[in-house]
Amino acid sequence: MTNKKKRMKLVIKYVNKFSLSIALLLFTGIAFAGGEVSFTASTKNLVEVGERFQIYYTVNANGSGFRVSDFGTLSVLSGPNRSSSSSIQYINGKMSQSTELTFTYLVMATTAGTVNIPPATIRVDGRTYKSNALTIKVVKGAAGTANTQQSRGQQQAHSGSGSNANVSVPDGTVKNSDLYIKALVSNKHPYFGEQVIVTYRIYTKIPVSDMTVNKLSSFPGFWTKDLSDNNKKLQQSTKIINGEQYVVADIRKMALYPQKSGKLKIDPMELECMTQVRTKAKRRRSYDPFEDFFDDPFFNRNVKNVKVTIKSNALTLDVKPLPQENKPASFNGAVGEFTFASKIDRTKLKANEALTLTITISGRGNLELVEAPKVHFPTDFETYDPKVTSRIRTNGNGVNGYKKFEYLAIPRNPGDFVIPATTFSFFNPKEGKYYSYSSDDFKIHVDKGNGNSNGITYSNSAQEDIHYIGKDIHHIKTGVVQFRKMNNFLFASSLFYGLALLPLVLLLVVFLYKKQHQKRMGNLDLLRNKKATKVARGRLHKAEKLRKEGNDKAFFDEVAQALWGYIADKFNISQAELSMETVKQKLEQQQVDKEVSDTFINVLNDIEFARFAPGDTKGKMENIYNEAMGAILQAEKALKH
Repeated sequence: MTNKKKRMKLVIKYVNKFSLSIALLLFTGIAFAGGEVSFTASTKNLVEVGERFQIYYTVNANGSGFRVSDFGTLSVLSGPNRSSSSSIQYINGKMSQSTELTFTYLVMATTAGTVNIPPATIRVDGRTYKSNALTIKVVKGAAGTANTQQSRGQQQAHSGSGSNANVSVPDGTVKNSDLYIKALVSNKHPYFGEQVIVTYRIYTKIPVSDMTVNKLSSFPGFWTKDLSDNNKKLQQSTKIINGEQYVVADIRKMALYPQKSGKLKIDPMELECMTQVRTKAKRRRSYDPFEDFFDDPFFNRNVKNVKVTIKSNALTLDVKPLPQENKPASFNGAVGEFTFASKIDRTKLKANEALTLTITISGRGNLELVEAPKVHFPTDFETYDPKVTSRIRTNGNGVNGYKKFEYLAIPRNPGDFVIPATTFSFFNPKEGKYYSYSSDDFKIHVDKGNGNSNGITYSNSAQEDIHYIGKDIHHIKTGVVQFRKMNNFLFASSLFYGLALLPLVLLLVVFLYKKQHQKRMGNLDLLRNKKATKVARGRLHKAEKLRKEGNDKAFFDEVAQALWGYIADKFNISQAELSMETVKQKLEQQQVDKEVSDTFINVLNDIEFARFAPGDTKGKMENIYNEAMGAILQAEKALKH
């Protein structure tokens, strides 16, 4: 009974919440109790250089079109971050509603002096309201001067050790510090054959998309291994550099193994990408109550796309030769940190039977370049080239794994034999020393074979290399041979004529199928057009599930496919011909309203930049989903008229 009461209370609670939501929707148009619109700005009056603080803009009504024109020398770290609260009161049977909307900016003071922030604007019920202006005094604190000088020094050092910030911009709207790429190396003074990790890392403060590598770095004098996983999304992180927040991602990582000593140069990597930069807001000619529903700057339409080319810094490695002192005679070029193991599958066998000696070398280093150790078998043993099995793993720390060598040997004569110890040597670059491992001597006892076997008894792998040696000619099959009379012949029989006509029948079937297929294809364009909206909604439904699962990459891909697929199906355009210009052109040809066309294009742009936009994209997925659904519904409605 107690559980039932709890469930009943829970149901009543949700019913009350639902009823309250309905009431809010029904009475949204009712004016809030007797109040006037109040729009205020507030923040600190006195701050220090380098200090982070918040600026608040609060309005006691539901507004749209919030704008702040300028923050002076303040650096905007995030915002506007929107929050709202509302309340409903019943007095003498009458309902009154109050709403408070707050926009918050996180900023940082960068330069001493006085900062004047002009009033912000917002629209409420078709009227424009202004907030109060703000005056902030920025002073150098006790550590202000030192911090500023240190920050400038770090910035110069950062730029110098980075990509030289070779940013080629057509109109000069992207600063060198906004976007650059650095080539980082784990060791500038490696030994010959030592593993070196080179990482190409991008730093950006602005949204970036459509990254294309124009020129890969060349690695003359190196054996290389790509450590990047091209099937996965770039792992992004945020990093504060000189007081500013950057989105950082490793776009390529290579393991290099120098194959000669001396100075080796690595050329820069060149990358082309599309960036999104803010422009000054244009004055609106008409009021749209839904135009500024998304006040996040990510959805700000006052942006433009700029294509830039960035280039990493060049690298020079000074490769040291391997020391000749104490170099083992068995050393064959292995450089790294390795372990060594050996085993044999049998020590007692008969002549013409096979045994397998297995040597396993595992560890980290130039494992793929390690050669098979030399094993000295007795002269009475017939031997084969070893079977090599490798399991090499790559990760951000380089290359590791193991390499297994299986030696197959067949004793031809009986007796007692010894397979002497096998030695493996390698150079450890961290310690600058050579190491050697040796196996045990293997004593083999071989008994006389049976002498009449038709082949060989196999013990392990590589058996396909073993041949019969007991008998090279087999006997002719003996025994009673039975013959049967053949009375029926295929020629001129019913089966013969049936088989002769079969190609003609198949040809006729193919012809009829092709005609039917062409007939269906004739109506395919109409079918695609009719199902365009249904298919797009299905993709958006799938995207909604991905959003709830938190899979942002798959979500953005699915929403993009819904929009691009809708246009492709609606106008019978192939995927190769799809572009922003094609979409705009097709919508204009159908005399679709320019606002609807611009909305569709803007949603496509938002999706592209959401994948590499600074900050958390999870909060923007719901907005993008609503925008995409609205864009398709508007386009469908416009195309029907």
